[in-house]
Amino acid sequence: MHKVVLIDDEAIITEGLRKVVDWSAHNCRAAALAQDAASGAEAIRTHRPDILFTDIKMPGEDGLTMLAGLKGEFPRMQIAVLTDYRDFEYAQRAICLGVSRFLLKPSKTEELNEALEHMTDVLDRLPPPAEA
Repeated sequence: MHKVVLIDDEAIITEGLRKVVDWSAHNCRAAALAQDAASGAEAIRTHRPDILFTDIKMPGEDGLTMLAGLKGEFPRMQIAVLTDYRDFEYAQRAICLGVSRFLLKPSKTEELNEALEHMTDVLDRLPPPAEA
């Protein structure tokens, strides 16, 4: 089962995702929720998720800066960005960081399911991680 971490400064978004998405249909489970980049990075390091859904603009460090600091530690982690910002610069930075999906809020359930399907397919095709 794939572990998922959800990070957004609006608790209504993370709680909504946790409740609305049929995680088990995608062989996933929501392992942790966080409301800012610092607690999000801690949740990622603690739960070692396969999949991450994160916002960009949050108090303190933004989501893309958080990703830049974590991507080297978690190269297999599949990432979807959920954002209100339609700025092309954010999309460019996300692509450079290897983000799988860039979703605009509010996202439709079909978009979330497609993103999950894509990310789980990628994970399922990867060789197993080397044992540490």
